Amino acid sequence: MDRITALLLAILPVVGAGEAPALATRVVVEVFGVGLSENGDGLAFTRREGPLEKGENPDPRARQLAEESGQQIALIHSTSWRWEPDGRIVLTYVAWVKEGTLGPAARSLPKLAAPGPVDPLRPRPAEIRELDPLAHGLRHLAFLLRTSRDGAMARALGPPGVAALQGIEPDVAGRLSPD
Repeated sequence: MDRITALLLAILPVVGAGEAPALATRVVVEVFGVGLSENGDGLAFTRREGPLEKGENPDPRARQLAEESGQQIALIHSTSWRWEPDGRIVLTYVAWVKEGTLGPAARSLPKLAAPGPVDPLRPRPAEIRELDPLAHGLRHLAFLLRTSRDGAMARALGPPGVAALQGIEPDVAGRLSPD
Protein backbone atom coordinates (compact mmCIF):
# COMPACT_ATOMS: atom_id res chain seq x y z
CA MET A 1 0.00 0.00 0.00
CA ASP A 2 1.43 3.40 -0.95
CA ARG A 3 1.73 6.25 1.57
CA ILE A 4 -1.17 8.31 0.16
CA THR A 5 -3.58 5.37 0.34
CA ALA A 6 -2.48 4.63 3.92
CA LEU A 7 -2.97 8.26 4.87
CA LEU A 8 -6.45 8.39 3.31
CA LEU A 9 -7.47 5.20 5.05
CA ALA A 10 -6.28 6.64 8.34
CA ILE A 11 -8.31 9.84 8.08
CA LEU A 12 -11.46 8.71 6.27
CA PRO A 13 -14.37 7.28 8.21
CA VAL A 14 -14.86 3.54 8.08
CA VAL A 15 -17.74 2.59 5.77
CA GLY A 16 -19.43 -0.63 4.82
CA ALA A 17 -18.52 -2.68 1.77
CA GLY A 18 -19.51 -0.97 -1.47
CA GLU A 19 -20.18 2.39 0.23
CA ALA A 20 -18.34 5.54 -0.70
CA PRO A 21 -16.84 7.44 2.22
CA ALA A 22 -18.54 10.77 2.86
CA LEU A 23 -16.28 13.61 3.84
CA ALA A 24 -18.33 15.70 6.24
CA THR A 25 -18.19 19.45 6.07
CA ARG A 26 -18.50 21.00 9.49
CA VAL A 27 -21.05 23.77 9.67
CA VAL A 28 -20.98 26.21 12.55
CA VAL A 29 -23.22 29.08 13.55
CA GLU A 30 -21.58 32.33 14.60
CA VAL A 31 -23.65 34.95 16.43
CA PHE A 32 -22.62 38.50 17.11
CA GLY A 33 -24.74 39.99 19.88
CA VAL A 34 -24.75 43.77 19.40
CA GLY A 35 -26.20 46.53 21.50
CA LEU A 36 -25.54 49.83 23.18
CA SER A 37 -22.49 49.85 25.43
CA GLU A 38 -23.13 50.03 29.18
CA ASN A 39 -22.07 53.69 29.30
CA GLY A 40 -24.18 54.49 26.21
CA ASP A 41 -21.34 56.03 24.21
CA GLY A 42 -21.36 53.55 21.35
CA LEU A 43 -21.96 49.96 20.38
CA ALA A 44 -20.57 46.85 22.01
CA PHE A 45 -20.65 43.22 20.94
CA THR A 46 -20.18 39.63 21.96
CA ARG A 47 -19.38 36.67 19.73
CA ARG A 48 -20.41 33.06 20.20
CA GLU A 49 -19.98 30.07 17.94
CA GLY A 50 -21.42 26.58 18.04
CA PRO A 51 -21.79 23.53 15.82
CA LEU A 52 -24.82 22.94 13.67
CA GLU A 53 -25.93 19.33 13.73
CA LYS A 54 -26.94 17.55 10.53
CA GLY A 55 -30.47 18.56 9.57
CA GLU A 56 -30.70 21.25 12.29
CA ASN A 57 -32.29 24.61 11.38
CA PRO A 58 -29.62 27.30 11.93
CA ASP A 59 -32.11 30.06 12.89
CA PRO A 60 -33.18 28.61 16.26
CA ARG A 61 -29.59 27.51 16.90
CA ALA A 62 -28.39 31.10 16.41
CA ARG A 63 -30.98 32.41 18.85
CA GLN A 64 -30.06 29.71 21.37
CA LEU A 65 -26.37 30.65 21.18
CA ALA A 66 -27.18 34.32 21.74
CA GLU A 67 -29.51 33.66 24.64
CA GLU A 68 -27.21 31.17 26.41
CA SER A 69 -25.23 34.10 27.78
CA GLY A 70 -28.33 35.82 29.20
CA GLN A 71 -28.86 38.17 26.30
CA GLN A 72 -32.43 39.10 25.43
CA ILE A 73 -32.77 39.33 21.68
CA ALA A 74 -34.84 42.09 20.06
CA LEU A 75 -33.93 41.15 16.49
CA ILE A 76 -31.82 38.44 14.88
CA HIS A 77 -30.84 38.26 11.24
CA SER A 78 -28.73 35.94 9.09
CA THR A 79 -26.16 38.14 7.38
CA SER A 80 -23.54 36.00 5.66
CA TRP A 81 -21.73 32.72 5.28
CA ARG A 82 -18.12 31.92 4.57
CA TRP A 83 -15.76 29.05 3.99
CA GLU A 84 -12.79 28.84 6.36
CA PRO A 85 -9.44 27.25 5.41
CA ASP A 86 -9.96 24.58 8.09
CA GLY A 87 -12.93 23.32 6.02
CA ARG A 88 -15.72 24.82 8.12
CA ILE A 89 -18.69 26.65 6.67
CA VAL A 90 -19.62 29.50 9.04
CA LEU A 91 -23.17 30.89 9.04
CA THR A 92 -23.13 34.38 10.57
CA TYR A 93 -25.99 36.05 12.41
CA VAL A 94 -26.27 39.47 14.03
CA ALA A 95 -28.54 39.65 17.06
CA TRP A 96 -29.63 43.05 18.36
CA VAL A 97 -29.60 42.78 22.14
CA LYS A 98 -32.09 44.55 24.38
CA GLU A 99 -30.58 47.26 26.56
CA GLY A 100 -28.99 46.02 29.76
CA THR A 101 -28.64 42.39 28.66
CA LEU A 102 -25.42 42.46 26.59
CA GLY A 103 -23.35 41.48 29.61
CA PRO A 104 -20.00 42.50 31.08
CA ALA A 105 -17.95 40.46 28.60
CA ALA A 106 -19.04 42.71 25.71
CA ARG A 107 -16.25 44.45 23.81
CA SER A 108 -16.48 47.97 22.39
CA LEU A 109 -17.11 48.02 18.67
CA PRO A 110 -14.25 49.62 16.71
CA LYS A 111 -14.97 52.25 14.09
CA LEU A 112 -16.27 50.84 10.80
CA ALA A 113 -13.99 51.37 7.82
CA ALA A 114 -15.21 51.82 4.29
CA PRO A 115 -15.70 48.60 2.32
CA GLY A 116 -12.60 47.58 0.41
CA PRO A 117 -12.28 47.00 -3.33
CA VAL A 118 -14.08 44.00 -4.75
CA ASP A 119 -12.74 41.73 -7.46
CA PRO A 120 -15.75 40.75 -9.60
CA LEU A 121 -14.28 37.29 -10.27
CA ARG A 122 -13.26 36.57 -6.66
CA PRO A 123 -16.22 37.05 -4.33
CA ARG A 124 -14.28 36.02 -1.24
CA PRO A 125 -11.94 38.70 0.15
CA ALA A 126 -8.28 37.72 0.32
CA GLU A 127 -8.44 38.09 4.11
CA ILE A 128 -11.42 37.88 6.45
CA ARG A 129 -10.61 39.24 9.88
CA GLU A 130 -12.57 38.28 13.00
CA LEU A 131 -14.90 41.29 12.96
CA ASP A 132 -15.34 41.69 9.19
CA PRO A 133 -18.52 39.55 9.23
CA LEU A 134 -19.87 41.82 11.99
CA ALA A 135 -19.15 44.95 9.94
CA HIS A 136 -20.92 43.33 6.99
CA GLY A 137 -23.87 42.38 9.20
CA LEU A 138 -24.25 45.86 10.70
CA ARG A 139 -24.25 47.42 7.25
CA HIS A 140 -26.87 44.85 6.29
CA LEU A 141 -29.04 45.78 9.30
CA ALA A 142 -28.63 49.49 8.47
CA PHE A 143 -29.81 48.73 4.93
CA LEU A 144 -32.81 46.75 6.17
CA LEU A 145 -33.71 49.52 8.61
CA ARG A 146 -33.71 52.11 5.82
CA THR A 147 -35.73 49.96 3.43
CA SER A 148 -38.25 48.47 5.87
CA ARG A 149 -41.68 49.58 4.67
CA ASP A 150 -43.66 48.30 7.66
CA GLY A 151 -41.46 49.73 10.41
CA ALA A 152 -40.85 46.30 11.98
CA MET A 153 -37.08 46.84 12.11
CA ALA A 154 -37.41 50.21 13.85
CA ARG A 155 -39.87 48.82 16.38
CA ALA A 156 -37.59 45.88 17.19
CA LEU A 157 -34.51 48.10 17.56
CA GLY A 158 -36.18 50.87 19.54
CA PRO A 159 -35.20 54.54 19.25
CA PRO A 160 -31.63 54.15 20.65
CA GLY A 161 -30.94 51.23 18.29
CA VAL A 162 -32.35 53.11 15.31
CA ALA A 163 -30.14 56.10 16.18
CA ALA A 164 -27.06 53.87 16.46
CA LEU A 165 -27.67 52.16 13.12
CA GLN A 166 -28.42 55.46 11.36
CA GLY A 167 -24.78 56.31 11.98
CA ILE A 168 -23.71 53.28 9.92
CA GLU A 169 -23.59 53.59 6.16
CA PRO A 170 -25.72 50.85 4.60
CA ASP A 171 -23.73 48.65 2.29
CA VAL A 172 -23.44 45.05 1.23
CA ALA A 173 -20.00 44.52 2.76
CA GLY A 174 -17.43 46.19 4.93
CA ARG A 175 -14.47 45.99 7.25
CA LEU A 176 -13.65 47.36 10.66
CA SER A 177 -11.01 50.06 10.83
CA PRO A 178 -7.72 48.82 12.33
CA ASP A 179 -7.48 51.88 14.64
